[in-house]
Amino acid sequence: MSAPLIIVGAGHAGGRAALTLREEGYDGRLILIGDEPHAPYERPPLSKALLQGSQDLAGCSLCDSARLAELDIEHIAGNAVSRLVPQHQQLQLADGGWLDYAGVLLATGGRARRLPQAQANVLYLRTHDEALALRAQLRPGTRLVIVGGGFIGLEVAATARGLGCAVTVLEAGPRLAGRVLPAVISAALLDLHREQGVDVRLNVTVESIQADAVHLVDGQTLPCDLVVVGIGMQPNIELAAAAGLDVGQGIRVDAHLRTSAANIYAAGDVCEFRLGGLYQRQETWRNAEAQGRHAALNLLGRALPFDAVPGFWSDHYDWGLQTVGVMTPKVVSRALPHGGLLLCYLDTDGYLQGACGWAPGNSVAKDIKLCERLIIAHVPLPSVGLADPAISLKHWLRG
Repeated sequence: MSAPLIIVGAGHAGGRAALTLREEGYDGRLILIGDEPHAPYERPPLSKALLQGSQDLAGCSLCDSARLAELDIEHIAGNAVSRLVPQHQQLQLADGGWLDYAGVLLATGGRARRLPQAQANVLYLRTHDEALALRAQLRPGTRLVIVGGGFIGLEVAATARGLGCAVTVLEAGPRLAGRVLPAVISAALLDLHREQGVDVRLNVTVESIQADAVHLVDGQTLPCDLVVVGIGMQPNIELAAAAGLDVGQGIRVDAHLRTSAANIYAAGDVCEFRLGGLYQRQETWRNAEAQGRHAALNLLGRALPFDAVPGFWSDHYDWGLQTVGVMTPKVVSRALPHGGLLLCYLDTDGYLQGACGWAPGNSVAKDIKLCERLIIAHVPLPSVGLADPAISLKHWLRG
């Protein structure tokens, strides 16, 4: 019997890869190994619909256990991989068992960054079970302090306000989501959350967290019932590093998502790939979906370069944020209906490289889709015309 293909990590990227392998006709032995007890699921609903109680695990799952069994995908749950030995094409499970492999996909994802000290009233949000634990405590009148003004913290803030909680957000930087958003969008996000009753405090540092209060270094004390920490994700690179694979801030791969070891690929949040000549990771739904599918094709010997356009979205109350591509120094601002805004990023030759949109509901989605088409089409755009909302973006696609 030939050795199986093994996917280490049963999250979104790993689950999508497993499903793609079967869709593409791979009928050999296929093993999906995950730390969590659940079948693969998507993470965006954790801070929104699942946290609100309007969706359950089944609603955000890529597939259930019955579907995995139907596809003859062996799902090893709650028994993590403890060791990877590329020289012998073997891996060891936490229970001591060994498995040979013909090829491996590392989709080990990451875990929530933790505060140095453990406190009883501090929660994190990365997994389904953590979302359920948090949901159980979000009751009307709960005084919630969120440490971190990134997307996880802000989406939790929006959900908690909708559930009647009193919410304070603490951000160490000068603006919200400052690493990934332009200043004008950060400012709009700040205004919206404050309009919705969130007490957002910028340029603040936490000194300590007690059972009933958060103490800041400037001497302020914030009474609270619960603290949620959203200070980023720690990629799970330890298995790859111990096996001698090339790692940086993630597991480094080439243009085909291959690691530095033969027959081993990486995908999803843990994957560090080159974009614009620089190594980076993309912690997004879009990236997990695209890389999981792409890595599966290359495990089958396709040797396809990964060149998907990056992007993400985030919903806050009744407003939506969407991005596509990459930001460049040259930016053109385009007004959208009802106070929305589209920022278009051009290179020095006038070709669109990226876009960031902010508008009510999901209305910006059509503009972002058109921008993605313009990026792929490699159409030169005039700055003056691009800034004029009276000229449809479709105009340049037709041209």
